[in-house]
Amino acid sequence: MDVLSRDRIRVGLASVDRDTAIRAAGRALFEAGLVEEAYIEAMVNRESTISTFMGNGCALPHGTFEAKSAILGTGIVVMQYPDGIDWDGPEAKLVIGLAAVGDDHVAVLGQLAEVLMDEELSEALAVTTDAEFVFETLSPE
Repeated sequence: MDVLSRDRIRVGLASVDRDTAIRAAGRALFEAGLVEEAYIEAMVNRESTISTFMGNGCALPHGTFEAKSAILGTGIVVMQYPDGIDWDGPEAKLVIGLAAVGDDHVAVLGQLAEVLMDEELSEALAVTTDAEFVFETLSPE
């Protein structure tokens, strides 16, 4: 399953607050044609209910269950903030926006988990200036 394309990776972004970062990821999902605009606020709402911080400097914001109808396709966007974002305590450097049709999120999370659980690799992804490195690392073999 191809969930990432090179044009959905942004590196070297200036730090912003958490909700602004979530909205930027949502906007990128919208611009990629993966979600309707309403999904963006559903992503912010999800964060107010339960944190999407995954550890190793990575957050995986996604919409609420109620916003499933606003999902048009499965995919991710990668927003890299090398100086970090305060994610209600922990610091996120990689914000990976997710939209998934049906049960596709299980496969997507499986693809990402192996990479993001690797602390050294996560740190490399968080500071690289090479979007191609991000693409190659987060895309399946």
